[in-house]
Amino acid sequence: MTQTLTLDIGPMAHGGHCVARHEGRVVFVRHAIPGETVRARVTEGEPGAKYWRADVVEVLNASDYRRRHIWKLADSLRAHENDRLPVGGAEFGHITDQHQRRLKGQVFRDTMQRIGGFSIHDQRLPLASGDGEVHVHDVLSDGPYHGLHWRTRASFAVGAEGALSMKPHRSNELIELRGMPLAVSSIHESGIFGYSFKGAERVDAVAAGAGAEVTLVVHTRAGLPAPEQEALTERLLQLHQRAPEVGNIVLATSQPEPAPSRGRGGARGAARQGRTQRSGPGSRGANQSAPRPERISYTVLAGSRTITEPLPLPALTGAGADAAAPRLTTVEVQPEDFWQIHRNAPSCLIEAVNTMTQVPPGASVADLYAGAGLFTAWAAQLAGAEGSVLSVEGAPGSSASAAQLFADTPQVEVLQAPVEAVLDRLTRRDLILLDPPRTGAGERVIAGIDAAAAREVLYVSCEPSSFARDAKSLLSRGWELADLKVFDLYPNTHHMESVALFRAPRRR
Repeated sequence: MTQTLTLDIGPMAHGGHCVARHEGRVVFVRHAIPGETVRARVTEGEPGAKYWRADVVEVLNASDYRRRHIWKLADSLRAHENDRLPVGGAEFGHITDQHQRRLKGQVFRDTMQRIGGFSIHDQRLPLASGDGEVHVHDVLSDGPYHGLHWRTRASFAVGAEGALSMKPHRSNELIELRGMPLAVSSIHESGIFGYSFKGAERVDAVAAGAGAEVTLVVHTRAGLPAPEQEALTERLLQLHQRAPEVGNIVLATSQPEPAPSRGRGGARGAARQGRTQRSGPGSRGANQSAPRPERISYTVLAGSRTITEPLPLPALTGAGADAAAPRLTTVEVQPEDFWQIHRNAPSCLIEAVNTMTQVPPGASVADLYAGAGLFTAWAAQLAGAEGSVLSVEGAPGSSASAAQLFADTPQVEVLQAPVEAVLDRLTRRDLILLDPPRTGAGERVIAGIDAAAAREVLYVSCEPSSFARDAKSLLSRGWELADLKVFDLYPNTHHMESVALFRAPRRR
């Protein structure tokens, strides 16, 4: 029988849950707000476990910051009334927008202290507020969105009958969707919900530049018989005709890669062949050495193989402007490759790095984990023809997009390689910028960056815990945390994005 507890809710912890205690045992509670008293149903709770997990099913004493959840299927209270679990992906949807950001700032601060071993208060940072706290910046202030319609990329599971679905947190149950309110309107209001994708395992929906056109990457089930794949293909072509907003459809089929040989090919050879381990569109895989990697083949059923994303670069004026230089305004990327998910993220992040540091004409810059070249384009524009920018990305698709983008930009060198393999190319750079996956850069890369003796390091992160670890490593080597901004690029979820500027030790 499922156990229900009455709990006084403590602080928010990283991961989207609050901390409570029951008879001395820690209980991680989702869908709560600090200060509330709730009844919570235990979702994971072995008798001898050090901690349990629970979902709120009734609020006995509500926080002033609680609101009606912005998404019915993700609301734990309504889910309990209907005897099901809430869908994952909007775990902060019951919290008012401003308080979400306040809680994220507290979590970020506490994570730096707990994992990084340093206090934000002790850093000489030019924080905008006078209270010395980390304030998470809103990037959806151009309308009353309440954290809705920001995702330009969304990944959906496919149910047994072919309906687009999502899973509850830490569950394999599939819940059928009627829409996805966090996604931009072109995805949320499209004809894909309620349509049958039977035979597919996953469907990735992408709205490039938050535009009206939707691109689908449809991943077939492993071992799908040929007649079923033909039927799926026919239905996808019918969808393209029925729903004009679905402009591009790409069919993705996967096969296990052969085991790497013990000779000269090895793991590096497999990496060069472009093996793919992804959980959704625009994601960055954390583990590049998972067992039995897959080779994925892509077939265009309708429209184009690539999509066009805008490059929101600042206008150059004065001495840095070069009228003869080609203006980089867009980049062609494959829909399955990494690009920032939030519709305002590219412009927000470019503005952040542009205000944190100066890249003078002739500067030497390295852009690590560069993707398709968003920050590379920014650095190349500022460094100009007399400068140099090294753009390093391990994923073949993204690196190929960058190579195409910078084909006529001679100051940019694009390398498709793991960052660890090019650390010797970082020496004496004026600026090293890195935007690693959620796992962070790691000690080997941080040591290489430190040895390169750059003037400054810009670190863009989507994961506070790995950033705290890497920041601790830089600080221990004498680097100074000179500036920091945190952005709410994932409203109604616990995730956040940070941009930090480190300056070189004085010994250099």
